[in-house]
Amino acid sequence: MPSFKKIYIEITNRCNLACPFCAQGSRAKASMDAAAFAEVLRRIQGATRFISLHVLGEPLLHPEFGQLLAISGEQGMQVNLTTNGTLMGLHRHTLLTAPALRQINISLHGLAHMERGAAATHLRELIDFAQEASRAHRLYISLRLWNLGTGESQADGGWNEWLLARLSSAFASPVIRADALRAERGIPLAPRVFLNPEPQFAWPQLSSPDLGRQGYCRGLRDHLAILVDGTVVPCCLDAEGVLALGNIFSQSLGDILAGPRASRMREGFGHQWLVEPLCRRCSYRLRFSTISQA
Repeated sequence: MPSFKKIYIEITNRCNLACPFCAQGSRAKASMDAAAFAEVLRRIQGATRFISLHVLGEPLLHPEFGQLLAISGEQGMQVNLTTNGTLMGLHRHTLLTAPALRQINISLHGLAHMERGAAATHLRELIDFAQEASRAHRLYISLRLWNLGTGESQADGGWNEWLLARLSSAFASPVIRADALRAERGIPLAPRVFLNPEPQFAWPQLSSPDLGRQGYCRGLRDHLAILVDGTVVPCCLDAEGVLALGNIFSQSLGDILAGPRASRMREGFGHQWLVEPLCRRCSYRLRFSTISQA
């Protein structure tokens, strides 16, 4: 069975926000209970050591979140968490002490769509959390600002300018100018705390324009995703499960990956050819350099 850099697991597709840039999805809202989550981890043993709690939804809404982290540790998995950050105060102790948790990705761009006072309150809580995590030298904190090219730097009184000024002040770092911000990974703010600005991406949909058949994706090469109902899909951007390859609760991962659909996709990627209509409508794959795909 192939080895993956990480496997995404959608523990819930519910969210407490409705950000305009995020795919809302038409799937029934659900959460994966602890027993089902443990079974998923058992079935992916040997395929990865790293799981990412993310596809759609806010993972910190899960009623058994602490238990899921404990199960991850028991099964030898390291966890990356992606969150909008608004519920971190409810889980502060767990997040700071869970041995299995390796990295927290916080989507700061989501706060831009909140009332400014509420956003300021959440931002203060997030900064305080990141500072404590940095002092403890346990977690990596990625502060994601994925709104480049959207005009949000100027909208609403200059969201990015407002945000960056507060980050610079809180972490005693050089002022980062919003008008000079570019896609860049790992701008250090404190030990193990980084700002990661990127352009906003559009979730691929079958109704989106066809961008051409030639291209490549890292799906099924270094990652795949498992939706809340156990559906296995090639990547974390398949919000509707359009590219369903099988179900982890009824099939082994090896059988799913050896299936005809997964095999055709891998073969196509190997020849720079997109065999699935959804992949041809995904703009995110345009970020991958063809030079690195040989």
